[in-house]
Amino acid sequence: MKSLKSVTIPIATVATAFSCGVAGAESITVKMESVREDSVEHLFQPMLMPFMSGSELREGLPEIQSVSGLEIHESLHARLSFLDSPAEPIFIVGQDNDGQDIAFAVADSTAQPQQLRLTEGFSKLVGAEALQTELTVPLAGQVPEFKLKLVLSHERDFVRHRNLELRLGEADIGGQRYAIALVRSPGFGTYTLPPDSLNLISYQYMIDRDGDGVFLTSLYGQTEVLEDEAFWVNEPFLIDGQAYKLTHISATGDQLVIERSDQTVALAVGFEMPNVTVTRLDSSAIDLTALRGKPMVINWWQTFCGPCIKEIPELNELVEKYANRDVEFLAIANNEMVELTPFLEKHPFTYDIALADEEAVHVFGQGYPRHVIIDGDGKVVYDNLGYNPDITDRLDRVIGSLLSEL
Repeated sequence: MKSLKSVTIPIATVATAFSCGVAGAESITVKMESVREDSVEHLFQPMLMPFMSGSELREGLPEIQSVSGLEIHESLHARLSFLDSPAEPIFIVGQDNDGQDIAFAVADSTAQPQQLRLTEGFSKLVGAEALQTELTVPLAGQVPEFKLKLVLSHERDFVRHRNLELRLGEADIGGQRYAIALVRSPGFGTYTLPPDSLNLISYQYMIDRDGDGVFLTSLYGQTEVLEDEAFWVNEPFLIDGQAYKLTHISATGDQLVIERSDQTVALAVGFEMPNVTVTRLDSSAIDLTALRGKPMVINWWQTFCGPCIKEIPELNELVEKYANRDVEFLAIANNEMVELTPFLEKHPFTYDIALADEEAVHVFGQGYPRHVIIDGDGKVVYDNLGYNPDITDRLDRVIGSLLSEL
């Protein structure tokens, strides 16, 4: 297999040569190097999804008294919090005496504000003109210093942030050398694996399984569904039919441990779908295992999710296209009945509709929309989290591929 170092020169200028993990009988330790994401965008196809976190801009600065001496007019602020860090830096924006936008960051209420350099322009993160800057979040407790990209939208009154760094490395797995990438969720300051995966919707790692020097970040136009190269960190993955799982990631992301696994059931491509029993609107139960024998297309959604609502008309067209084929379309809503009934009157949805329970939330997580396709044997062959404008085309290709195999 070709190493990423051999197919792209810029990597060598950004990071030192990758350290290679060596497999023992049951585990593989991998050393990872830190690189800026924008320096290695060409290694990902399509480009990494712009997962973000953030908060609303608010008036007033009650927790920072000294900022008034900086002559910020019409000031707004957003407190940036991270689920695993006590640090809550405050991002402050306003105008100076000349009417120019200025911004400051404050590590805590006792620290001196530091001015940030703002740039204007189109932001891919919000799809509009916005102010942008970078911020280094200081060391806090066990959380190391890390860098963020901040995007400010006056029009929408929010500040969004995402990580500027990711980790790259290589490891020997099953006798083959593979390049590996690790991306941290913007809601966390460390790479360490928390025990509960429900909020880790953008914690990902990638393995260049085909050795082409590029990480396939989604099943972009693919029908060979098991060739996906992006995985959620708390789920197992397959290499040549052997299951593996990440069992440790250091706080700084400079080391991870991969171990062999005997797991066969997981919401992960190539694994048997966990059994979930949900309830239809007429109170009848749907057991996923009872629907085996034909492809099943699952939409995990919520009535308060804007992208979920946006894609409903096209999903209805997909149901119509396969109306005379043996395909099950099931939409599981993480809502209460009192919320769902009036919503469906306004937004007709022709999937078979069911209500989630705690078991379903544990399996599917808290990210919406999520589309999962299960083959007739009950195995997961497609899993996509987040909105994509071409999602129905993607679903269509996979469904068509499964039906052609029957």
